[in-house]
Amino acid sequence: MSRITLTLVVTLFVAVEASAAASLLNYEHRVVRAAELIGRVKADKDYGEEGISDIKGLLPRSEIVLYEGEETRVDNTWLYVLLDSYASEKDTSMRAARLNEALGRLRALDEHLRGAEAEASSQSGDPREKIREILSRPAYQTEHETAIAAFVKKVLRKIREFLFEIYTALTRLLERLFGASSSGGWISNLVLIGVLATALIVAVRYASRLRRPQTKRKKTRLVLGVEIAADGTSRELAEAGLAAARAGDFRTAVRKLYVSLLYELSERNLIELEESATNHEYLRKASGLSGLAVPMRYLTDRFDYVWYGMFPSSEDDFAAYFVRYQEAMERARLLGEQAAGSP
Repeated sequence: MSRITLTLVVTLFVAVEASAAASLLNYEHRVVRAAELIGRVKADKDYGEEGISDIKGLLPRSEIVLYEGEETRVDNTWLYVLLDSYASEKDTSMRAARLNEALGRLRALDEHLRGAEAEASSQSGDPREKIREILSRPAYQTEHETAIAAFVKKVLRKIREFLFEIYTALTRLLERLFGASSSGGWISNLVLIGVLATALIVAVRYASRLRRPQTKRKKTRLVLGVEIAADGTSRELAEAGLAAARAGDFRTAVRKLYVSLLYELSERNLIELEESATNHEYLRKASGLSGLAVPMRYLTDRFDYVWYGMFPSSEDDFAAYFVRYQEAMERARLLGEQAAGSP
């Protein structure tokens, strides 16, 4: 059987399978397989286009998942948005960031599902509600409006307001020139259409030249898909994290502290920051550092849960996270001092 024929058969099989309700176990297996394929896309540039197609074949945009006799509709649109953004992105570092985001979310989704099943099986009660809540959570939906889309919408709104003001002013002027009874005549209408057409052309030309205010930006570096000032420090990131926590945004606070730890390890020459590295790859880098493996694993798991999994974090959760963060930071400083003092 040729490769093309085999591909068509596999695609048809997946499509037929996805058209009916898939079991939760089947869905979990496909989530894990999709994560593996993203890892392959990262490692093999030539597999990129084919890999994206294979991932989309594994996880349809929308499907039904069956668990304990209950059906739940799953929306995988968030994954398609990330994959399409990866395919259209020209910057290599941002392409890697899109893959890392997709990989992190898929791993977190799988861990949440397996954890919920294990928890449900060890307790009395109906486990279906917990599974349904994870599968149907709106947290996995993509944002509906990007910054560019919001900017375009704002420009179009201003153009409409501009044209409406001209229309209102012209109508009043024509009423004064031709009288109220003649405002609907063909001459006044012709004048009105001509002026509005001219105004529209001017507005379109203005919009085409319009640019958002350009501010002088500092050089940045990409860490876990986020642009951060290249001259930033771990202390600044930690302060930003604590500020977010004081404002009640514990999810952002967890993320800032995690990146702060990575910066500290980098500043101490214990690891090297890489634009394409995932949080689990950073965990592997730090696993060989004495005394860091345990707190680093805890911080990485919670980062997965809160950031990629998009689960809410409470003040108590953050307090526990901050204690482990301080433990990891103190260990990083000691290791850095030992490395600096070694012959």
